[in-house]
Amino acid sequence: MTGSDTPTVFYFGYGSNMLKANLVGVKGVEPVRMIPGVLRGYELDFSFTQCGMGTGNITANEDEEVHGALIEVTRDGWEKLQRFESGYKEVKKMVTPYKERIPVEASVFIVTQEDAPGRYDKDGQPSANYLKILIKGAEELGIDQAYVKQLKNVEPVNQRTQPTPDEIEKINSKTFTIDEVKALEGAPHTIIRGIVLSCPGLPVVSIDSTSSLANRWVHATPENTASPDQYPPELVEYLQVALYDELITRYRVKILGKLATGHDGSLGYDDYPEHF
Repeated sequence: MTGSDTPTVFYFGYGSNMLKANLVGVKGVEPVRMIPGVLRGYELDFSFTQCGMGTGNITANEDEEVHGALIEVTRDGWEKLQRFESGYKEVKKMVTPYKERIPVEASVFIVTQEDAPGRYDKDGQPSANYLKILIKGAEELGIDQAYVKQLKNVEPVNQRTQPTPDEIEKINSKTFTIDEVKALEGAPHTIIRGIVLSCPGLPVVSIDSTSSLANRWVHATPENTASPDQYPPELVEYLQVALYDELITRYRVKILGKLATGHDGSLGYDDYPEHF
Protein backbone atom coordinates (compact mmCIF):
# COMPACT_ATOMS: atom_id res chain seq x y z
CA MET A 1 0.00 0.00 0.00
CA THR A 2 1.29 3.42 -0.88
CA GLY A 3 0.17 6.85 0.24
CA SER A 4 -1.03 9.66 -1.99
CA ASP A 5 1.05 12.68 -3.02
CA THR A 6 -0.17 14.46 0.11
CA PRO A 7 1.53 13.33 3.35
CA THR A 8 -0.84 10.92 5.06
CA VAL A 9 -1.17 8.84 8.21
CA PHE A 10 -2.52 5.33 8.62
CA TYR A 11 -4.86 4.89 11.55
CA PHE A 12 -6.64 1.77 12.80
CA GLY A 13 -10.14 2.40 14.14
CA TYR A 14 -11.84 -0.41 16.04
CA GLY A 15 -14.67 1.53 17.71
CA SER A 16 -17.16 4.12 16.50
CA ASN A 17 -14.72 5.31 13.83
CA MET A 18 -15.46 2.12 11.89
CA LEU A 19 -18.64 3.92 10.83
CA LYS A 20 -17.72 6.34 8.04
CA ALA A 21 -20.72 8.56 8.79
CA ASN A 22 -19.32 9.14 12.28
CA LEU A 23 -15.81 9.79 11.00
CA VAL A 24 -16.93 12.23 8.31
CA GLY A 25 -20.16 13.72 9.61
CA VAL A 26 -19.32 14.10 13.30
CA LYS A 27 -15.54 14.43 13.38
CA GLY A 28 -15.07 16.14 10.04
CA VAL A 29 -12.41 13.71 8.84
CA GLU A 30 -12.68 12.64 5.21
CA PRO A 31 -10.54 9.51 4.74
CA VAL A 32 -8.28 9.10 1.75
CA ARG A 33 -8.97 5.38 2.03
CA MET A 34 -10.88 3.23 4.46
CA ILE A 35 -10.63 -0.56 4.25
CA PRO A 36 -11.11 -3.53 6.60
CA GLY A 37 -8.07 -4.78 8.48
CA VAL A 38 -7.06 -6.91 11.45
CA LEU A 39 -4.74 -6.30 14.39
CA ARG A 40 -3.46 -9.59 15.81
CA GLY A 41 -2.35 -10.13 19.39
CA TYR A 42 -5.04 -7.89 20.90
CA GLU A 43 -8.66 -8.20 21.94
CA LEU A 44 -11.46 -5.67 22.02
CA ASP A 45 -12.94 -4.58 25.32
CA PHE A 46 -14.87 -1.58 26.65
CA SER A 47 -12.65 -0.61 29.54
CA PHE A 48 -12.48 3.14 28.83
CA THR A 49 -15.57 4.39 30.62
CA GLN A 50 -17.55 7.60 30.67
CA CYS A 51 -20.76 8.23 32.59
CA GLY A 52 -20.83 4.57 33.62
CA MET A 53 -20.66 3.22 30.08
CA GLY A 54 -17.66 1.68 28.36
CA THR A 55 -16.17 2.72 25.04
CA GLY A 56 -13.81 0.77 22.83
CA ASN A 57 -10.32 -0.16 23.96
CA ILE A 58 -7.92 -2.98 23.20
CA THR A 59 -5.81 -5.17 25.46
CA ALA A 60 -2.85 -7.39 24.59
CA ASN A 61 -3.80 -11.05 24.13
CA GLU A 62 -1.68 -13.18 21.82
CA ASP A 63 -4.58 -15.55 21.13
CA GLU A 64 -7.01 -12.88 19.95
CA GLU A 65 -7.40 -10.35 17.15
CA VAL A 66 -9.27 -7.10 16.63
CA HIS A 67 -10.96 -6.26 13.34
CA GLY A 68 -11.62 -2.72 12.27
CA ALA A 69 -11.02 0.06 9.76
CA LEU A 70 -7.55 0.73 8.38
CA ILE A 71 -7.92 4.39 7.54
CA GLU A 72 -5.56 6.61 5.56
CA VAL A 73 -6.05 10.28 6.43
CA THR A 74 -4.30 13.54 5.65
CA ARG A 75 -2.15 15.18 8.32
CA ASP A 76 -4.91 17.71 8.91
CA GLY A 77 -7.44 14.91 9.34
CA TRP A 78 -5.14 13.12 11.73
CA GLU A 79 -4.79 16.21 13.91
CA LYS A 80 -8.59 16.44 14.10
CA LEU A 81 -8.80 12.80 15.16
CA GLN A 82 -6.19 13.30 17.85
CA ARG A 83 -8.26 16.12 19.35
CA PHE A 84 -11.40 14.01 19.34
CA GLU A 85 -9.70 11.01 20.93
CA SER A 86 -8.30 12.83 23.96
CA GLY A 87 -7.70 10.47 26.87
CA TYR A 88 -6.26 7.75 24.67
CA LYS A 89 -2.56 7.38 23.97
CA GLU A 90 -1.22 6.74 20.49
CA VAL A 91 0.83 3.64 19.74
CA LYS A 92 2.13 2.16 16.49
CA LYS A 93 1.01 -1.34 15.53
CA MET A 94 1.16 -3.53 12.44
CA VAL A 95 -2.29 -3.94 10.92
CA THR A 96 -3.01 -6.36 8.08
CA PRO A 97 -5.50 -5.29 5.37
CA TYR A 98 -7.98 -7.98 4.35
CA LYS A 99 -7.09 -7.93 0.64
CA GLU A 100 -3.44 -6.97 0.31
CA ARG A 101 -2.43 -9.00 3.39
CA ILE A 102 0.77 -6.95 3.66
CA PRO A 103 1.01 -5.49 7.20
CA VAL A 104 0.93 -1.71 7.44
CA GLU A 105 2.20 0.33 10.39
CA ALA A 106 -0.75 2.28 11.74
CA SER A 107 -1.47 4.53 14.68
CA VAL A 108 -3.84 3.02 17.24
CA PHE A 109 -5.47 4.62 20.28
CA ILE A 110 -5.17 2.64 23.53
CA VAL A 111 -5.91 3.31 27.20
CA THR A 112 -4.34 1.55 30.19
CA GLN A 113 -5.24 1.72 33.85
CA GLU A 114 -2.16 3.88 34.43
CA ASP A 115 -3.30 6.33 31.73
CA ALA A 116 -6.80 6.84 33.10
CA PRO A 117 -7.16 5.36 36.60
CA GLY A 118 -10.48 7.08 37.22
CA ARG A 119 -12.03 5.94 33.96
CA TYR A 120 -10.51 2.52 33.42
CA ASP A 121 -12.70 -0.47 34.23
CA LYS A 122 -11.64 -3.85 32.88
CA ASP A 123 -15.26 -5.01 33.21
CA GLY A 124 -16.74 -1.98 31.46
CA GLN A 125 -19.82 -2.53 29.31
CA PRO A 126 -20.88 -0.42 26.32
CA SER A 127 -24.27 1.19 25.85
CA ALA A 128 -26.64 -0.48 23.41
CA ASN A 129 -26.48 2.60 21.17
CA TYR A 130 -22.68 2.56 21.06
CA LEU A 131 -22.79 -1.12 20.09
CA LYS A 132 -25.17 -0.32 17.24
CA ILE A 133 -22.59 2.10 15.84
CA LEU A 134 -19.84 -0.53 15.97
CA ILE A 135 -22.02 -3.17 14.36
CA LYS A 136 -23.27 -0.89 11.59
CA GLY A 137 -19.74 0.32 10.88
CA ALA A 138 -18.39 -3.23 10.80
CA GLU A 139 -21.15 -4.40 8.45
CA GLU A 140 -20.74 -1.47 6.07
CA LEU A 141 -16.98 -1.99 6.04
CA GLY A 142 -17.28 -5.69 5.23
CA ILE A 143 -15.75 -6.95 8.47
CA ASP A 144 -15.55 -10.73 8.92
CA GLN A 145 -19.02 -12.06 9.81
CA ALA A 146 -17.73 -14.12 12.73
CA TYR A 147 -16.34 -10.94 14.29
CA VAL A 148 -19.59 -9.05 13.65
CA LYS A 149 -21.39 -11.87 15.43
CA GLN A 150 -19.06 -11.39 18.41
CA LEU A 151 -20.04 -7.72 18.52
CA LYS A 152 -23.72 -8.63 18.41
CA ASN A 153 -23.21 -10.99 21.37
CA VAL A 154 -21.69 -8.29 23.62
CA GLU A 155 -23.90 -7.59 26.63
CA PRO A 156 -24.66 -3.85 26.88
CA VAL A 157 -24.99 -1.96 30.13
CA ASN A 158 -28.51 -1.28 31.32
CA GLN A 159 -29.82 1.84 29.63
CA ARG A 160 -31.30 4.79 31.43
CA THR A 161 -34.92 4.10 32.39
CA GLN A 162 -37.97 6.13 31.49
CA PRO A 163 -39.14 8.72 34.02
CA THR A 164 -42.09 7.66 36.13
CA PRO A 165 -45.59 8.89 35.21
CA ASP A 166 -45.50 11.13 38.27
CA GLU A 167 -42.23 12.71 37.15
CA ILE A 168 -43.59 13.30 33.65
CA GLU A 169 -46.77 14.85 35.03
CA LYS A 170 -44.80 17.12 37.37
CA ILE A 171 -42.60 18.45 34.56
CA ASN A 172 -45.45 18.88 32.09
CA SER A 173 -47.67 20.59 34.64
CA LYS A 174 -45.09 23.28 35.41
CA THR A 175 -45.25 26.11 32.89
CA PHE A 176 -43.33 29.36 32.75
CA THR A 177 -43.72 32.69 31.03
CA ILE A 178 -40.66 34.34 29.56
CA ASP A 179 -40.63 36.84 32.42
CA GLU A 180 -40.78 34.03 34.98
CA VAL A 181 -37.78 32.33 33.41
CA LYS A 182 -35.86 35.61 33.47
CA ALA A 183 -36.70 35.97 37.16
CA LEU A 184 -35.41 32.53 38.14
CA GLU A 185 -32.51 32.77 40.60
CA GLY A 186 -29.51 30.58 41.24
CA ALA A 187 -28.15 28.49 38.39
CA PRO A 188 -28.14 29.87 34.84
CA HIS A 189 -31.27 28.99 32.89
CA THR A 190 -32.09 28.67 29.24
CA ILE A 191 -35.01 27.69 26.99
CA ILE A 192 -34.67 25.11 24.25
CA ARG A 193 -37.69 24.55 22.01
CA GLY A 194 -40.11 25.42 24.74
CA ILE A 195 -38.32 23.41 27.44
CA VAL A 196 -37.01 25.35 30.46
CA LEU A 197 -33.63 24.09 31.64
CA SER A 198 -31.49 24.77 34.69
CA CYS A 199 -27.79 24.65 33.77
CA PRO A 200 -25.67 24.94 36.95
CA GLY A 201 -22.58 23.36 35.40
CA LEU A 202 -22.40 25.70 32.42
CA PRO A 203 -20.35 28.82 33.16
CA VAL A 204 -22.09 30.77 30.41
CA VAL A 205 -25.53 29.99 29.00
CA SER A 206 -26.22 31.46 25.61
CA ILE A 207 -28.34 30.56 22.63
CA ASP A 208 -25.14 29.83 20.69
CA SER A 209 -23.36 27.55 23.18
CA THR A 210 -26.28 25.67 24.70
CA SER A 211 -28.87 25.23 21.99
CA SER A 212 -26.38 23.77 19.53
CA LEU A 213 -25.99 20.84 21.91
CA ALA A 214 -29.46 20.66 23.35
CA ASN A 215 -31.23 20.84 20.01
CA ARG A 216 -29.51 17.63 18.96
CA TRP A 217 -30.11 16.12 22.36
CA VAL A 218 -33.83 16.87 22.40
CA HIS A 219 -34.79 16.64 18.73
CA ALA A 220 -32.36 15.30 16.16
CA THR A 221 -33.91 16.44 12.88
CA PRO A 222 -32.57 17.42 9.46
CA GLU A 223 -33.06 21.07 10.49
CA ASN A 224 -30.80 20.94 13.55
CA THR A 225 -28.43 18.06 12.81
CA ALA A 226 -25.38 18.90 10.73
CA SER A 227 -24.89 16.87 7.53
CA PRO A 228 -28.12 14.87 8.00
CA ASP A 229 -27.50 12.92 4.79
CA GLN A 230 -24.44 11.40 6.44
CA TYR A 231 -26.18 10.48 9.70
CA PRO A 232 -27.88 7.06 9.77
CA PRO A 233 -30.56 6.58 12.45
CA GLU A 234 -28.17 4.56 14.63
CA LEU A 235 -25.73 7.48 14.75
CA VAL A 236 -28.41 10.05 15.54
CA GLU A 237 -29.62 7.86 18.40
CA TYR A 238 -26.07 7.42 19.69
CA LEU A 239 -25.42 11.16 19.59
CA GLN A 240 -28.61 11.87 21.50
CA VAL A 241 -27.52 9.55 24.30
CA ALA A 242 -23.93 10.86 24.31
CA LEU A 243 -25.10 14.46 24.54
CA TYR A 244 -27.65 13.55 27.18
CA ASP A 245 -24.89 12.05 29.32
CA GLU A 246 -22.70 15.08 28.71
CA LEU A 247 -25.41 17.55 29.65
CA ILE A 248 -26.92 15.67 32.57
CA THR A 249 -23.81 14.15 34.16
CA ARG A 250 -21.12 16.74 33.55
CA TYR A 251 -23.14 19.95 33.40
CA ARG A 252 -26.01 18.90 35.70
CA VAL A 253 -28.68 20.18 33.33
CA LYS A 254 -32.16 19.71 34.78
CA ILE A 255 -35.55 20.04 33.13
CA LEU A 256 -37.73 22.42 35.14
CA GLY A 257 -40.82 22.55 32.96
CA LYS A 258 -41.99 24.17 29.75
CA LEU A 259 -43.08 27.52 28.39
CA ALA A 260 -46.73 28.42 28.42
CA THR A 261 -48.81 27.98 25.26
CA GLY A 262 -47.63 30.23 22.49
CA HIS A 263 -44.00 29.13 22.77
CA ASP A 264 -44.18 25.46 21.79
CA GLY A 265 -46.01 25.00 25.09
CA SER A 266 -47.50 21.71 23.99
CA LEU A 267 -44.05 20.11 23.98
CA GLY A 268 -43.26 18.26 27.18
CA TYR A 269 -41.06 15.58 28.69
CA ASP A 270 -43.12 12.74 27.25
CA ASP A 271 -42.27 13.95 23.74
CA TYR A 272 -38.62 13.10 24.26
CA PRO A 273 -36.89 10.04 22.75
CA GLU A 274 -37.39 6.71 24.48
CA HIS A 275 -34.18 6.69 26.49
CA PHE A 276 -35.14 9.77 28.50
